[in-house]
Amino acid sequence: MKKELIVNKSKALIVILAGGQSRRFGGGYKTLYKLNNISILDRILQNFKKLKMEIVLNVNSNKDQFSKIGLYLIKDELENFQGPLAGIYSSMKWALKNRKNIEWIFTTPSDTPFIDSSLVNKFLKTKYFDETKIILAKSSNKIHPVIGLWHISLLKNLENFLTKENRKIMNWVDEQNYEILSFENKNYFFNINTQTDLAEAIKIEKSLKTL
Repeated sequence: MKKELIVNKSKALIVILAGGQSRRFGGGYKTLYKLNNISILDRILQNFKKLKMEIVLNVNSNKDQFSKIGLYLIKDELENFQGPLAGIYSSMKWALKNRKNIEWIFTTPSDTPFIDSSLVNKFLKTKYFDETKIILAKSSNKIHPVIGLWHISLLKNLENFLTKENRKIMNWVDEQNYEILSFENKNYFFNINTQTDLAEAIKIEKSLKTL
């Protein structure tokens, strides 16, 4: 019988990935845009507050603006905005150097305003197979590879993968011991890529308030 694994909350760190260029949004930093008078990033921080876990931010530019938020900022080790895997790798490396007790990082995009602590808690309270090193979220038959737990022992493995040209997250994940965690609430995963998405998010929030 395989041993069970439960992720120790005290050995986990939350990383909000905001290292992209927001091109589809029209440039700038979409996570700083306001949704009903509160920025998307502030919403995520408020939603995670009750977890009482350390949160750090992966960003690649405009540090002056992000530094006002009061979180540790982690810049990609790789240049030229090379995607979420670069942010995951850089965050693992930072944790290994600066947070000796950390074994896992939990990552989330910076453009998902309805993600909240209940999703993270499900990740932390679920039992997994002992050899599992990655756990990813899934909803409506779609895997969300940026929302998940990553064991920092994978750092060197990921470093080697990043030397390849193909940097799709699932191409690397498929080479590892991973599990999928399913969720029914699809609003957790609504992400804002365009101005149209921002308008849709306002509608979603109004509908949630009427429930």
